[in-house]
Amino acid sequence: MRLVVGTNFDDSLIDKIKGYPVKYLFGSETVTLTGHGRASFVLPKVDRERLKTHASIAREQGIKFLYTMNTALLDGREYVEKFHKQLKEEVDTLSEIVDGFIVALPFLAEYIKREYPSMEVSISSYARVYNIREFQEYVNLGADTVILHEDDNRNFKLLESLSKNYIGRVDIEVIATNSCLWGCPYRRTHDIVSSESSSGKMKAWFEYPIMFCATDVVNDYANIIRMRWIRPEDTEFYEKIGIDRFKIAGRNKRTEWIVRDVKAYSERKYEGNLLDLVSYPQGRAVPKVMEKIGGPKDYDVLTRIFVDNSKFPQSWLEFFRHNDCETRSCEECQYCDLIAKKVMSIDGKSFHSPEKKIRPPIDLIPKFSGEE
Repeated sequence: MRLVVGTNFDDSLIDKIKGYPVKYLFGSETVTLTGHGRASFVLPKVDRERLKTHASIAREQGIKFLYTMNTALLDGREYVEKFHKQLKEEVDTLSEIVDGFIVALPFLAEYIKREYPSMEVSISSYARVYNIREFQEYVNLGADTVILHEDDNRNFKLLESLSKNYIGRVDIEVIATNSCLWGCPYRRTHDIVSSESSSGKMKAWFEYPIMFCATDVVNDYANIIRMRWIRPEDTEFYEKIGIDRFKIAGRNKRTEWIVRDVKAYSERKYEGNLLDLVSYPQGRAVPKVMEKIGGPKDYDVLTRIFVDNSKFPQSWLEFFRHNDCETRSCEECQYCDLIAKKVMSIDGKSFHSPEKKIRPPIDLIPKFSGEE
């Protein structure tokens, strides 16, 4: 097992996780030239000196550092000569501090591999690699690692094919702790909002696509089971097909949260609420945001959901090896609904379907703009 862990730039974090199979940390300065994959307002304040110190401490412990330049867009600056000069200066400096870069855009992957061939390049999940052809295209650009989008986590036909054809040539990384909706229609909007914020081009204090996402969960709690997180107990399932590199996404989390996740995944076991381990902004952020702006209380129920990690059937993932979620509707399948009834409770009571459907309060979006 190899863990790739998002850092919150707390130097004590490194000491607390050094005994686990953590091979990489990843992160960036808060606001960057290109932008990156997390909104600046959810991240710690990090400048170049903080980055340099933290990356140096990680290296002393044998942990490499990957710098996130995984923006979803560059606002057309690829056409501007001034930007090319700025990018060269940026990567020149960073290449003396970090061991590699995480990028989503082919332009950045090609540029870094051409100019800095010794730098490791990981292709971000923001690249949305969904099939073997897309995977090969990024390998052709020089990728050392391709981080699959979490929607791929239960597509075992694809995972087994990628492992068979590419393990030994390029690393395949899967994200264990994201809680994005399965088949989320809001993901690309979310990518853009995060990227624009982290490049300093947009002022906001909340990523509104999460409100849409949370609405879908309020309307169907089984969406939590459909999310493509990976339980600590299920990592062996991936290792058996040759994938042993797992990403713990949490660079906006407290040190205690990150350490708990690292421990759980390293030990391949966690007894408690699975939602303790995954990002779950639907139930952590949205209810607080609604309280702050006087929004509806419908989202409060998401804070009271318990997913008992010990109750999952041992072979529950086997279902996805033999059933195609890409072509079969959830309404027809109902497998995740059955699992939800086994493992989920609300206020200590058995899982039940929501009594009413709500719509996202889009009229509140302007309240998310500006400085906090």
